[in-house]
Amino acid sequence: MRMTIVAATLLTAATAGCPATHADGAGGGAAPAMEIPSTTPAPQGADRAALDEGFTREHPWRAVLGAVGHWKPTLEEEWRESAAGSETWHHFDVLVADRQAGAVQVVGENEDLLVAIWIPENDLALVTVQQVALVSGSGGSLDADDPGVRLAGGTPVERLEQSGGWSRVRVSLPELQAEGWVPDVLLARIYRSSDFDTTGVRVALEPAVGLEVRSSSIGGVVAVLRPEADAVVRVRALGEPTLGWQEIEVPTARFLVRGVVEVEGLAAVVEEEAPGPSHTIAAWRIRGEHHWLQVPIGQQVLDAPEGDPFAVTTMGTKLMVDVTQREPKRTAVTIRTVWGETTGWVVCEPVPDGMPQPIIDTCVIPWNE
Repeated sequence: MRMTIVAATLLTAATAGCPATHADGAGGGAAPAMEIPSTTPAPQGADRAALDEGFTREHPWRAVLGAVGHWKPTLEEEWRESAAGSETWHHFDVLVADRQAGAVQVVGENEDLLVAIWIPENDLALVTVQQVALVSGSGGSLDADDPGVRLAGGTPVERLEQSGGWSRVRVSLPELQAEGWVPDVLLARIYRSSDFDTTGVRVALEPAVGLEVRSSSIGGVVAVLRPEADAVVRVRALGEPTLGWQEIEVPTARFLVRGVVEVEGLAAVVEEEAPGPSHTIAAWRIRGEHHWLQVPIGQQVLDAPEGDPFAVTTMGTKLMVDVTQREPKRTAVTIRTVWGETTGWVVCEPVPDGMPQPIIDTCVIPWNE
């Protein structure tokens, strides 16, 4: 099977800057055949399933946060500045629920809450929109079994230069660093999920920090593994080592790397299955001397006492109560996002003191923590 990048004449007819509509990728480490899309439709209208269901393989529109800038809980409000410290939050996946006039409504997931926030579209990272190979020059191609790097949709990249409908990009992940050329039409800020399927693929080797993967023992570097020391990367050997060199594959949902490395740069670890779905969850928490309201799974948080939901709990969640605001049968709570705090409302009255332990579908009285 051959992976072929179509010539630049096709690219000039394609619409750049929007995601492609392709199904999830094939697995077992083999790169599937790839087509350059001739049309790349953009998401239209609100997708409430993003807030209600969160990350699923079927959810069509995704993005990666590239910067933490201005934000607002609802489209009608004025833009807010992000809270101090927000700039440390980068490169985690979000779902795209809506897109209007240069702004996108994104849904982020923490350990117990889904939250929908409006941000400028330019705050999203430039990513690959479907599976693509990094090639050595514009217009190049790569056979499925050739050494090299293949990226799934949603991999953040930095564009270094452009030429004839192609871009030279740099991938800088904690697990991987690489450079190469991809068609411009396969780069955008919104993408469709196309993870590589790693189900059943076993890995039992760990690369040394900064281990170079080469096209051959005398060839050029195609990637660097574990540029960040605390990154977890697992590798599988392909065949037996030869003269101190080992052919390897790095199978993950977000990228596949194939090449040769020095044997001494590999260490045996307990065999395990290769990493699965690639989206990363941004986990933010707030604790301290506050009143807390525990709510059941699936509790909606409204943007006003009679408003629309902008957050949904995904497990038993403790929300910080805003004791300065009260409405009949409504409790004001504070939601913390990576951009900052905002007030919401839950249709839930706390159980008064002295009552028996409530059933699971009721709210638990606030307490200090």
